[in-house]
Amino acid sequence: MNRARVLITSLTVLAAGQAGCIYRGTPVPVAGDTRLLAGEWEGTYESEATGRSGIITFSLKAGTDSAFGDVLMVPRRAEYPQAPGAEPGGNLPRAMTRLLRISFVWCAAGAVTGRLDPYEDPDTGERIQTVFEGLLDRSTFAGTFVSVYATSGRRVAGTWTVTRKSGGGGPQVAPRSDASPRPGPGCRPPG
Repeated sequence: MNRARVLITSLTVLAAGQAGCIYRGTPVPVAGDTRLLAGEWEGTYESEATGRSGIITFSLKAGTDSAFGDVLMVPRRAEYPQAPGAEPGGNLPRAMTRLLRISFVWCAAGAVTGRLDPYEDPDTGERIQTVFEGLLDRSTFAGTFVSVYATSGRRVAGTWTVTRKSGGGGPQVAPRSDASPRPGPGCRPPG
């Protein structure tokens, strides 16, 4: 089974398990020009440094200041469904996919910044803080993120992309080459 299929299956199972109702994601406070974020967004992230990747979902109804969104993290040694007839067990530790909460988003002038709630590294258990930033190009935000490990101070980076799937009532921003994202309040890389 390929990794994309496992990600989609994991997200579907996770969504179905939410108290028998439709899973909308974690409430996320947003600030700035929220019109740019209006709609249903889906995408992915990856970090070559950690070998992790995952799915990003985000939705914001036009005219509101709260969105709903999450990041589904798939660790390098994710626990995949076992193939029929395969021997159970194995010596490698198996990490579960994990739902990470987006805790704040700020958007202005075609740039977005934000942060995730702190979470534990699935391999070491060390606490991690992650911030992200990106630029809007028509209906796609693309950018980078930095994760800082609280104990060791290790910093790792990666990339992410989300595309508006529906509900795009906000303005469409053309590609920018003259500016980089400027962090909003509390969105500067930790440490």
